Amino acid sequence: MSVDDVVAEDVVTVERDTPVRTAVAKMNDQEVGSVVVVEDGQPTGIVTDRTIALALEEAPNLADRPAAELVGGDTITVDADTTIFEALQLMRDEGIRRLPVVDDDGRLQGIVTLDDALVLLASELDKLATTVQEQSPRL
Repeated sequence: MSVDDVVAEDVVTVERDTPVRTAVAKMNDQEVGSVVVVEDGQPTGIVTDRTIALALEEAPNLADRPAAELVGGDTITVDADTTIFEALQLMRDEGIRRLPVVDDDGRLQGIVTLDDALVLLASELDKLATTVQEQSPRL
């Protein structure tokens, strides 16, 4: 299974200079907990509702500041051919829950989340359990 099996292509994005207030409004409108910050179509980071909530303690006037101010460090991405297991390992190693999916030019193609991977794997485990149950009369 690859990331392509679970990628969400309708990614909610904002530009680097988009005010945090607008990013929050987009998250609310789209009922998501994060936006991918992009520049020229390439992901430069992810802003989550948690990131915003934690940043409010130190910057109560955060609403009008650019979303890029909440992005820290390198943006970790994968391509669509990455296996779901490699993506999960990367998320675990990096302590993240979301991975932007990019093409060969680094342009955003979608996003894979820990929740999406979990739903996919649970579905596959259910299929395996059903097969075992059907083949094992003692169960």
